[in-house]
Amino acid sequence: MDLQILVFFLFLLFTAGHSLSCYKCTNPIGSCADPTVETCPSGSYKCSTQTVTQIGSTKVTSTVKECARDCEPATKPIGTGTASLQCCDSDLCNAADGMCKGSFLLLLCPLFFYFLFQ
Repeated sequence: MDLQILVFFLFLLFTAGHSLSCYKCTNPIGSCADPTVETCPSGSYKCSTQTVTQIGSTKVTSTVKECARDCEPATKPIGTGTASLQCCDSDLCNAADGMCKGSFLLLLCPLFFYFLFQ
């Protein structure tokens, strides 16, 4: 029983002080080929990817990745193109489009429950 309580408090300790990390990239034209990793400031709870695509004689795409305080996913038509905003809330989750990365803590959940209910 003592081991279960110890594991529970260690789990709380390691998750309480965790800061979110997001990819950061501000590219006026093109994709984010070499993004940097940014530790989000206090008050930023999500990572965002903003993509604006203009379709005319040539297709032009602009992508911005960063930490965000508030983020509501959306896709809206603008002129001859579209603007989209994607949001997520785990470390480095705003990597490539369509790519989902799970949280490290999610991977520890089965181990936590194993010790808790053993």
